[in-house]
Amino acid sequence: MPEFLRRYPKVDVQLILEDRHVDLIDDNVDLSIRITDSPPPGLVGRQLLPIEHLLCATPQYLAQHGIPRHPHDLLEHSCIYLGETPGDARWKFRQGGKAVTIGVRGRYAANHTGVRLDAVLQHVGIGSLPYFTARHVLDEGALVQVLPDWDFIASYHGDAWLLHSPTRYLPPKLRVFIDYLVECMAREPTLR
Repeated sequence: MPEFLRRYPKVDVQLILEDRHVDLIDDNVDLSIRITDSPPPGLVGRQLLPIEHLLCATPQYLAQHGIPRHPHDLLEHSCIYLGETPGDARWKFRQGGKAVTIGVRGRYAANHTGVRLDAVLQHVGIGSLPYFTARHVLDEGALVQVLPDWDFIASYHGDAWLLHSPTRYLPPKLRVFIDYLVECMAREPTLR
């Protein structure tokens, strides 16, 4: 956002971070970014980037507790998961034509990716994280990906979509903001 504000000094932005679905009209919001498989009817959507999930742990945790080689090995580990619904503790994996679902356990669940990342960095266990949250610490070597040969299918998945109400006339400030977000997201690396 600081770069956008520098680039467009006449455009003001109010950023609201919510986990709930925002009603653009009732909440008086110009646009929303939502993670979904497809935009809801009645809204105009622009796909920004895939939200990929992976499992991570610190090298120290894995040295002490062992490296899982198969999803079933997670039963022997402390897993850090989303925890909003009971299904969040049922991790799904895919490899080729095989699908595996494991009911994981752990002493810590948190519905915020930054909190889960911090717990993983503190060696609490193996955590489920979006790639965009873990990318920098993975690059630094502070975390390693667990079960990299398996696709981890998180319960919170899809693509990040930029959504706004349909209109024949898009205000210029909204157009430059949309273009800026699309430009930024195009530079983001993906997991695979």
